[in-house]
Amino acid sequence: MDFVERAKKGEIILTFADPTHPTHNSENGKKWQLKGKENTINVPSNSGRKRLTILGALNPLTLHPTILLTEDNCDTLMMEAFLEQLREDYPDRKTPIVVLLDNAKYNHGAVARAKELNIILTFIPPYAPNLNLIERLWKFYKKEVKQNQYHSTFKEFLDATISFFQNIKEHQSELETLLSLKFEIIKSK
Repeated sequence: MDFVERAKKGEIILTFADPTHPTHNSENGKKWQLKGKENTINVPSNSGRKRLTILGALNPLTLHPTILLTEDNCDTLMMEAFLEQLREDYPDRKTPIVVLLDNAKYNHGAVARAKELNIILTFIPPYAPNLNLIERLWKFYKKEVKQNQYHSTFKEFLDATISFFQNIKEHQSELETLLSLKFEIIKSK
């Protein structure tokens, strides 16, 4: 039986997890063209040197994200703190949480703490981010918060990010379509 069926039966809580590291800068969501041409949209930008780290886990059945925002880098200690936050979101310790995630070194470093929390880390194949559903949430977040949008200060950028996740239910219908569990596996010859 696969993870989705087990999650539907309530045997496990299934999540897809990965961090993203958005920089404080706008992203071009349109095509580039020469400055001054008709219908040109000018979007200011800034240095883009300061960034956030957003550790996230997405429950594919409820579309509930667990989010940890920080300005620090992602490492094993940060991953362990994130797993503790994930367990707080699902406090019934009898039900294991299965987390599908990539093979980053800090993920492997958090295995011992995960076991203590009754969290099972399951690693997806290398070079297969398309199998991690949360990647679609990150893309949607960037479209809503960064594309063609200018945040003059880092605080404005942080506030926009916090607001997006606090009000994520406003995007429920879009997310239901985008975060579908229908994956197509293409086999090489």
